[in-house]
Amino acid sequence: MKKTKYKWLSLLLVVFVMAGCSNNTGTTSSSDKTDNEVQDGGTLNIAFQSEPTTLDPQITGNSSVKDATRSIYEKLVILDDSGNVVPDLAEKIDVSEDKKVYTFQLRKGVKFHNGQEMSADDVEASINRWIKLSSLGKTNFIGAIVKKTGDYTVELHLKTPNVNTLALLADPIPAAVIMPKEIIENAPDEGATEYIGTGPYKVKEWKQNQYLVLEKFADYSSDGRELKKEPHLDEIKISFITDESTRISGLTTGQFDIALGISSDNAQQVEGAQTATLESAPGGFLGLFYNSQEGFFKDLNARKAVNAVINAEDILSSSYGSSDFYELTSSIVNKQFPNYYSEAGSSEYNQHDQDKAKQYLKEAGYKGEEIKILTSRDYQDQYNTAVVVQQELEDIGVNVKLEVYDWATFGEKLTDTSSWDLYPVDWAARSTIFQGFWTSYGAPVEESTKYLEAIKAADNVEDARPAIDAAQKYVWDTLPFTLIGHKVALNAVTNKVDGYEFNLGPVFYNISLKNN
Repeated sequence: MKKTKYKWLSLLLVVFVMAGCSNNTGTTSSSDKTDNEVQDGGTLNIAFQSEPTTLDPQITGNSSVKDATRSIYEKLVILDDSGNVVPDLAEKIDVSEDKKVYTFQLRKGVKFHNGQEMSADDVEASINRWIKLSSLGKTNFIGAIVKKTGDYTVELHLKTPNVNTLALLADPIPAAVIMPKEIIENAPDEGATEYIGTGPYKVKEWKQNQYLVLEKFADYSSDGRELKKEPHLDEIKISFITDESTRISGLTTGQFDIALGISSDNAQQVEGAQTATLESAPGGFLGLFYNSQEGFFKDLNARKAVNAVINAEDILSSSYGSSDFYELTSSIVNKQFPNYYSEAGSSEYNQHDQDKAKQYLKEAGYKGEEIKILTSRDYQDQYNTAVVVQQELEDIGVNVKLEVYDWATFGEKLTDTSSWDLYPVDWAARSTIFQGFWTSYGAPVEESTKYLEAIKAADNVEDARPAIDAAQKYVWDTLPFTLIGHKVALNAVTNKVDGYEFNLGPVFYNISLKNN
């Protein structure tokens, strides 16, 4: 199986960027091209396993939103193909001696899709909204503000130094993208309804429940940037195909050029067709999240009961099959990213102890009330997890109801914490704990914040180690979620595609199509 390179992002890299920007002019092209092999133009057809809930990537950690919008919008800084943070819409970055003020000199002449030139007004409005609404902003930039200091200059003022500042602004999920000021000012907190960015592709048509079409932005240029984006294609058509067999069938018949979300069960089928390659990369962790704000799981003993009974290996094998496609680990960050890997609290992991679970249920005062598990078939691993957890809980006498919805409805249901008790979900791969995974729906933010604050106040990774272990232990002590394990992400790419990349998610803007 062909393996893509893992994307590393460490605190040290951020420090290097602070010291000064590299002069490298690397591109993200994944292979050499010749005129005989590659042509500009054409339509790239991609099969997504679910429809994005919005095309506003500032407000959500939904992977489908991230993958669909990375070609539409851009940020001040970006991760290159080695995981370094480099300037993007910013041309130059200066950091004050006390590391509380970041000054961004913006590129001139950058156009939005509506023809308007990007200015400091747009950046000020966009980043301040991201700080207010995004999970990254709310947990890492408390009290921070962006101020315009010139037509093409803005300053980010922090209350306290944060060694992860540039990494957070470069992260693709939720993304600190830049939109026109007037769109930001009119956008509801639930998501913008006008989708105007500066990226290499712009929105042409979004036919909900069917497809999204992006078209090449004629005025786009990445000249002068360290990370090149080359929109070779005329269009990118993203079809929403929840059924995996249909995605694979479309891949083999030529309907699709890329199919996302291939399960381990179908890996052999894709490779056997010899017309496509499986691309693998860190897939992030699978977790079971509790509604600890209201209802039965507000009681820690109730959460401990579920955590005690779970057999992580049974869940992971039911979801991913062979152990080649998952890893049993208690660490939030996979060991492939050793800076943040931690085994603190590991004694609470994968206990599968029914007697212990029953005792916790008794201490929580369980009296047979119905427990609702929310899930979606659009992500088969999450659905399989819900089914196994339902059975494990029923085996210790818990009355469980499985509520299954399409992905968009699932997302809507999560916002009403009175309507559910548990939900399984997988988080996109991350190489640090800056995100605060436990700040999802149903889990209070305040308690976790102090652990994130301790990490980001460190001068380097070595100094952050005690805080990293403390954050990891906090998760296992208080159980805002139960970590089940880590998965491997699999996407299928046909042989006619050139330039496919994976950088904390698939990247489409440098792709071209080979002549047949």
